[in-house]
Amino acid sequence: MKNFLKLLILVFLLFPFTSVYSLTIDELFKELDTPQWRDKIVDPAFVGKFKNPDMLSTVVKLADARGYDWRYRIRAIRLLGSIGSPQAEEALLGMFQDPFFHNECPSLKSYVADALGDFKPSMRLLEILKEGLNDPETLVREATARSLGRIKMAEAVKYLKEAFLSEKTLAVRIAIINALKSIGTPEAKNFIKEIASDGNHKELIDVFGSSL
Repeated sequence: MKNFLKLLILVFLLFPFTSVYSLTIDELFKELDTPQWRDKIVDPAFVGKFKNPDMLSTVVKLADARGYDWRYRIRAIRLLGSIGSPQAEEALLGMFQDPFFHNECPSLKSYVADALGDFKPSMRLLEILKEGLNDPETLVREATARSLGRIKMAEAVKYLKEAFLSEKTLAVRIAIINALKSIGTPEAKNFIKEIASDGNHKELIDVFGSSL
């Protein structure tokens, strides 16, 4: 018996236990193939399983899996946002910077921009995310503005102001104003008051709201 116990301990030392969970891309696909997937990807019990590297790697692979149904890739992207770890953030930042990532579906990049708004503010995040304000895709610009409003970095105000002055799409301009309102610095508030009083943005009067 003693020899058996010694052998068992040796096995654990040589082959350390890493994780009970392991999923293939197809298995994760099936996990997310449910009408309740939105509830699932914010359920702490479900999300917690993906904190280890092996499980996280499977989520990244599905998000980046060319040829898979883009609707399920979006679910994996949003799950990465819910996971919220530094590794999940790095994976999303890599996707956001990859010019070929969204070839099969232009809206994929907008979901990456949206998921990045779930992470803690940092200059690295801001410097990469702000590039989405100049993206040719309207949905990406809109999602980027929303996420910049959620991370609430004062340093983002400069880029949001510049983007507003060159932006032609109403939905994106609304998202920019809402982001500035959310950040709420004196610079952001003053900019809103300036554009509200110049008489050129009457279509945004309801968005300005209490900021005036």
